[in-house]
Amino acid sequence: MNRRNKLYYPDSQIEKNLYTQGKEWMILDDWQEYRGYYHRYITGETFTQPEWNAKTSKKLVRYRPRDEMYFKYIDTKNYIKSNGEKKEIIGGGVFNSNRYRAPRAVKRKTTDAELLKGVMDRYFIYKRNEPKRVMFEVSKQQTELYNANNAGINQSLYGLLEFKWKLDGPQFDVYENDLLVQPGVFDTNKRIVLRHSQKFPRLAEIITDFFEYTVYDV
Repeated sequence: MNRRNKLYYPDSQIEKNLYTQGKEWMILDDWQEYRGYYHRYITGETFTQPEWNAKTSKKLVRYRPRDEMYFKYIDTKNYIKSNGEKKEIIGGGVFNSNRYRAPRAVKRKTTDAELLKGVMDRYFIYKRNEPKRVMFEVSKQQTELYNANNAGINQSLYGLLEFKWKLDGPQFDVYENDLLVQPGVFDTNKRIVLRHSQKFPRLAEIITDFFEYTVYDV
Protein backbone atom coordinates (compact mmCIF):
# COMPACT_ATOMS: atom_id res chain seq x y z
CA MET A 1 0.00 0.00 0.00
CA ASN A 2 1.28 3.47 -0.87
CA ARG A 3 1.24 6.10 1.86
CA ARG A 4 1.29 9.87 1.92
CA ASN A 5 3.54 11.86 4.25
CA LYS A 6 0.47 13.11 6.10
CA LEU A 7 -2.95 11.53 6.62
CA TYR A 8 -4.81 14.74 5.75
CA TYR A 9 -4.20 17.61 3.35
CA PRO A 10 -6.62 20.51 2.84
CA ASP A 11 -7.82 21.05 -0.73
CA SER A 12 -5.67 24.18 -0.97
CA GLN A 13 -2.60 21.92 -0.81
CA ILE A 14 -3.75 19.47 -3.51
CA GLU A 15 -3.84 19.71 -7.31
CA LYS A 16 -6.55 17.27 -8.38
CA ASN A 17 -7.73 15.84 -11.71
CA LEU A 18 -4.42 16.30 -13.51
CA TYR A 19 -3.83 14.17 -16.61
CA THR A 20 -0.79 12.84 -18.42
CA GLN A 21 -0.64 11.18 -21.83
CA GLY A 22 2.75 9.69 -21.02
CA LYS A 23 6.49 10.44 -20.86
CA GLU A 24 5.95 12.41 -17.63
CA TRP A 25 5.50 9.94 -14.76
CA MET A 26 6.38 6.40 -13.72
CA ILE A 27 4.83 4.20 -11.03
CA LEU A 28 7.46 3.82 -8.32
CA ASP A 29 6.46 0.25 -7.43
CA ASP A 30 7.38 -1.23 -10.82
CA TRP A 31 8.94 1.67 -12.81
CA GLN A 32 6.24 1.44 -15.47
CA GLU A 33 5.35 4.52 -17.48
CA TYR A 34 2.03 5.96 -16.34
CA ARG A 35 -0.77 7.42 -18.46
CA GLY A 36 -3.97 8.73 -16.96
CA TYR A 37 -5.28 10.87 -14.13
CA TYR A 38 -3.12 11.84 -11.17
CA HIS A 39 -2.99 14.33 -8.32
CA ARG A 40 -0.16 16.21 -6.58
CA TYR A 41 0.40 17.68 -3.12
CA ILE A 42 2.17 20.82 -1.93
CA THR A 43 4.90 18.54 -0.56
CA GLY A 44 5.71 17.35 -4.09
CA GLU A 45 4.17 13.91 -3.53
CA THR A 46 2.37 12.69 -6.63
CA PHE A 47 -0.05 9.76 -6.89
CA THR A 48 -2.26 8.06 -9.46
CA GLN A 49 -6.03 8.69 -9.51
CA PRO A 50 -7.76 12.09 -9.84
CA GLU A 51 -7.70 12.37 -6.04
CA TRP A 52 -6.51 10.26 -3.14
CA ASN A 53 -7.78 6.70 -2.90
CA ALA A 54 -6.14 4.72 -0.10
CA LYS A 55 -6.70 1.43 -1.94
CA THR A 56 -5.77 2.28 -5.51
CA SER A 57 -3.51 5.37 -5.54
CA LYS A 58 0.12 4.57 -6.34
CA LYS A 59 3.11 6.81 -5.88
CA LEU A 60 4.54 8.40 -9.03
CA VAL A 61 8.04 9.62 -9.81
CA ARG A 62 9.34 11.56 -12.79
CA TYR A 63 9.66 9.55 -16.01
CA ARG A 64 13.17 8.42 -16.91
CA PRO A 65 13.83 6.76 -20.29
CA ARG A 66 16.24 4.10 -18.99
CA ASP A 67 16.56 0.34 -19.47
CA GLU A 68 15.38 -2.36 -17.09
CA MET A 69 18.85 -3.01 -15.61
CA TYR A 70 19.15 0.63 -14.55
CA PHE A 71 15.96 0.43 -12.49
CA LYS A 72 17.04 -2.86 -10.92
CA TYR A 73 20.22 -1.10 -9.84
CA ILE A 74 18.23 1.84 -8.45
CA ASP A 75 16.00 -0.55 -6.49
CA THR A 76 19.02 -2.32 -5.01
CA LYS A 77 20.77 0.87 -3.95
CA ASN A 78 17.85 3.08 -2.96
CA TYR A 79 14.88 1.01 -1.80
CA ILE A 80 13.73 -1.83 0.39
CA LYS A 81 10.39 -3.63 0.45
CA SER A 82 8.52 -3.38 3.75
CA ASN A 83 4.98 -4.71 4.19
CA GLY A 84 4.61 -4.78 0.42
CA GLU A 85 5.62 -1.10 0.07
CA LYS A 86 8.79 0.22 -1.53
CA LYS A 87 10.60 2.53 0.88
CA GLU A 88 13.68 4.66 0.36
CA ILE A 89 16.84 3.67 2.20
CA ILE A 90 17.76 6.71 4.29
CA GLY A 91 21.37 7.78 3.86
CA GLY A 92 22.20 5.46 1.02
CA GLY A 93 21.64 5.36 -2.69
CA VAL A 94 22.61 6.34 -6.16
CA PHE A 95 21.44 9.93 -5.95
CA ASN A 96 23.08 11.03 -2.71
CA SER A 97 26.30 12.12 -4.40
CA ASN A 98 24.37 14.48 -6.70
CA ARG A 99 22.27 16.23 -4.07
CA TYR A 100 19.71 18.85 -4.98
CA ARG A 101 20.52 21.70 -7.35
CA ALA A 102 19.19 25.23 -7.17
CA PRO A 103 16.78 26.06 -10.04
CA ARG A 104 18.04 28.54 -12.63
CA ALA A 105 15.84 31.10 -14.37
CA VAL A 106 15.92 30.91 -18.18
CA LYS A 107 14.67 32.78 -21.21
CA ARG A 108 12.94 30.14 -23.30
CA LYS A 109 13.48 29.67 -27.02
CA THR A 110 10.97 27.96 -29.25
CA THR A 111 12.13 25.03 -31.34
CA ASP A 112 11.12 24.25 -34.93
CA ALA A 113 9.20 21.23 -33.64
CA GLU A 114 7.21 23.39 -31.20
CA LEU A 115 6.41 25.95 -33.88
CA LEU A 116 5.26 23.17 -36.19
CA LYS A 117 3.09 21.75 -33.43
CA GLY A 118 1.74 25.20 -32.57
CA VAL A 119 2.20 24.79 -28.83
CA MET A 120 5.03 24.71 -26.32
CA ASP A 121 5.37 23.56 -22.73
CA ARG A 122 6.38 26.17 -20.18
CA TYR A 123 7.69 25.44 -16.70
CA PHE A 124 7.68 27.79 -13.72
CA ILE A 125 9.25 27.19 -10.34
CA TYR A 126 7.82 28.85 -7.24
CA LYS A 127 9.06 28.81 -3.67
CA ARG A 128 6.49 26.98 -1.58
CA ASN A 129 6.70 29.35 1.38
CA GLU A 130 6.79 32.46 -0.84
CA PRO A 131 4.63 31.70 -3.91
CA LYS A 132 3.52 35.34 -4.23
CA ARG A 133 7.10 36.62 -4.36
CA VAL A 134 9.43 33.97 -5.79
CA MET A 135 8.49 32.52 -9.18
CA PHE A 136 10.46 32.19 -12.42
CA GLU A 137 10.65 30.16 -15.62
CA VAL A 138 13.02 27.21 -15.91
CA SER A 139 14.04 24.87 -18.72
CA LYS A 140 12.51 21.48 -19.41
CA GLN A 141 15.88 19.87 -18.66
CA GLN A 142 15.75 21.16 -15.10
CA THR A 143 12.31 19.63 -14.54
CA GLU A 144 13.30 16.13 -15.67
CA LEU A 145 14.78 15.34 -12.26
CA TYR A 146 11.98 17.00 -10.32
CA ASN A 147 10.78 14.48 -7.69
CA ALA A 148 13.99 12.46 -8.01
CA ASN A 149 15.66 11.48 -4.75
CA ASN A 150 18.46 13.87 -3.75
CA ALA A 151 18.86 15.20 -7.29
CA GLY A 152 17.66 18.08 -9.40
CA ILE A 153 15.34 20.69 -7.91
CA ASN A 154 14.39 20.20 -4.26
CA GLN A 155 10.64 19.57 -4.48
CA SER A 156 10.22 20.20 -0.75
CA LEU A 157 11.34 23.81 -1.22
CA TYR A 158 10.03 24.48 -4.72
CA GLY A 159 6.76 23.71 -6.48
CA LEU A 160 6.47 23.22 -10.25
CA LEU A 161 3.80 24.78 -12.44
CA GLU A 162 3.50 23.44 -16.00
CA PHE A 163 1.19 24.59 -18.78
CA LYS A 164 0.89 24.71 -22.57
CA TRP A 165 1.44 27.98 -24.45
CA LYS A 166 -0.27 28.57 -27.80
CA LEU A 167 2.15 29.57 -30.58
CA ASP A 168 0.15 29.64 -33.79
CA GLY A 169 -3.36 30.32 -35.06
CA PRO A 170 -5.38 33.50 -35.50
CA GLN A 171 -4.13 36.47 -33.48
CA PHE A 172 -7.39 36.83 -31.56
CA ASP A 173 -10.48 34.71 -30.91
CA VAL A 174 -12.73 34.23 -33.94
CA TYR A 175 -16.49 34.34 -33.33
CA GLU A 176 -19.47 33.52 -35.52
CA ASN A 177 -22.93 34.46 -34.25
CA ASP A 178 -21.42 35.11 -30.82
CA LEU A 179 -19.97 31.61 -30.70
CA LEU A 180 -16.22 31.00 -30.40
CA VAL A 181 -15.20 29.01 -33.48
CA GLN A 182 -11.43 29.40 -33.36
CA PRO A 183 -9.36 30.31 -30.27
CA GLY A 184 -6.85 33.08 -30.88
CA VAL A 185 -3.22 33.09 -29.73
CA PHE A 186 -3.49 36.24 -27.61
CA ASP A 187 -6.79 35.38 -25.96
CA THR A 188 -5.90 31.74 -25.32
CA ASN A 189 -2.61 32.60 -23.63
CA LYS A 190 -4.29 35.36 -21.63
CA ARG A 191 -6.86 32.87 -20.36
CA ILE A 192 -4.09 30.47 -19.37
CA VAL A 193 -2.31 33.14 -17.34
CA LEU A 194 -5.50 34.39 -15.70
CA ARG A 195 -6.56 30.87 -14.73
CA HIS A 196 -3.27 30.01 -13.05
CA SER A 197 -2.98 33.48 -11.54
CA GLN A 198 -5.94 32.71 -9.31
CA LYS A 199 -3.58 30.46 -7.37
CA PHE A 200 -0.28 32.14 -8.32
CA PRO A 201 -0.81 35.94 -8.58
CA ARG A 202 2.89 36.38 -9.28
CA LEU A 203 2.46 34.74 -12.70
CA ALA A 204 0.39 37.69 -13.99
CA GLU A 205 3.27 40.00 -13.08
CA ILE A 206 5.80 37.82 -14.89
CA ILE A 207 3.83 37.19 -18.09
CA THR A 208 2.37 40.37 -19.56
CA ASP A 209 3.04 39.70 -23.26
CA PHE A 210 0.61 37.07 -24.52
CA PHE A 211 2.32 37.01 -27.92
CA GLU A 212 5.68 36.09 -26.36
CA TYR A 213 7.40 33.20 -28.21
CA THR A 214 4.54 32.97 -30.72
CA VAL A 215 4.62 33.52 -34.48
CA TYR A 216 3.47 37.08 -33.72
CA ASP A 217 6.42 37.82 -31.44
CA VAL A 218 8.34 40.39 -33.48
